[in-house]
Amino acid sequence: MDSKTFVEKYYIDRSKNNGVKWSRGRKMKALPLWIADMDFKDDERVLKKLKEFIDFGDFGYNNLPEDYFKVFNAYHKKRNDIEYEQEHIRFTKGAVDAIHQLICALTNKGDAIMINTPLYPPFKATIASCKRKVIESEMINDNGHFIFDYKDIERKIIKHKVKILMLCSPHNPLGRVYTFEELDRLFAICKKYKVLVVSDEVHGDIIIKEHKFIPALSLKKYKNMIITITAVSKTFSLAVFSHCHVIIPNKNLRRKFIYYQQSIHSGSVNVFNALPSYYNYLYGDEWLDGVNEVIYENYSYFRCKLSPYLNMTDMEGSYLLFVNMTPYCKDKSGYDFLLEDCHLLVNPGESFDPRYRSWVRINLATSPKNIRKAVNSILKLIKTK
Repeated sequence: MDSKTFVEKYYIDRSKNNGVKWSRGRKMKALPLWIADMDFKDDERVLKKLKEFIDFGDFGYNNLPEDYFKVFNAYHKKRNDIEYEQEHIRFTKGAVDAIHQLICALTNKGDAIMINTPLYPPFKATIASCKRKVIESEMINDNGHFIFDYKDIERKIIKHKVKILMLCSPHNPLGRVYTFEELDRLFAICKKYKVLVVSDEVHGDIIIKEHKFIPALSLKKYKNMIITITAVSKTFSLAVFSHCHVIIPNKNLRRKFIYYQQSIHSGSVNVFNALPSYYNYLYGDEWLDGVNEVIYENYSYFRCKLSPYLNMTDMEGSYLLFVNMTPYCKDKSGYDFLLEDCHLLVNPGESFDPRYRSWVRINLATSPKNIRKAVNSILKLIKTK
């Protein structure tokens, strides 16, 4: 499906609804391009199946569809050439909940956990709230292409006796889709020092054309030290439904995780929350290809018009673009500059790392009309500076 057809069919005018993204935009009197959700409704077949479930009216205890795991694996096999064993899969309410539970289940208070910054804020906040020590290794900015600082990672792993490396793949907000070689080198360091890798892969289906997503567990020689978090909440914009998978091949780690879940009465599946994921696994391929086209075209347009004036990330995956407003915001943060002078509501760069105050994260999962409006607002202001 081409992008124009997709937008005509699925774009939703959310400007008057109660969604977090647009209601805050109304309050701030700005075009909202911030929080990571999309402005598109789901595939009509998914909506039809959910309506059938609601219309039937059986809201008592329900089981997952009998073929849930078969459908789950067929989807992952087709998209990323990987399958997961059913016994390795546990459930949580979401990726952040999964991170919290894994930290509590597999580490002790005071243990060191590494992140690669700038990074989605709940990673750091969750580690700190669990009374673990946050170890940051800043990514190296190679003209908008951010890469691991392997020497810094290894040095800090040794110094702080790091227990877990929290990997965000694709990276939020940097949009990196790591190559096999990058992951292999990173995992080899972690294996050398017996560091577990927790790979959050919830953006793994939103991939820019020439790039290929490499699931962490596809590097099979490391499978006993890797835990994957995966969901289609970002892929199909299902944030209202709390449903996420935690995949733990290592039997001992899985046993510890199950024991922790049992201790907090967690791990059971809310079937109503699971059904949108299930039906999108079944029917979502064409929709996903369409939304990827829209995101690619929005990114291409944004970069074409603004890269002569602004530095930005090479967005290889996700629908989140990280942009450096340094030449123009001067005494303001990048966030304040775009909000006050362009009436655009974005995510402030300093929320991902205090050193990135002049940067902003921009959500491209909306109609091209909204992106053109945003680009024109920025261009108009830039040309007056």
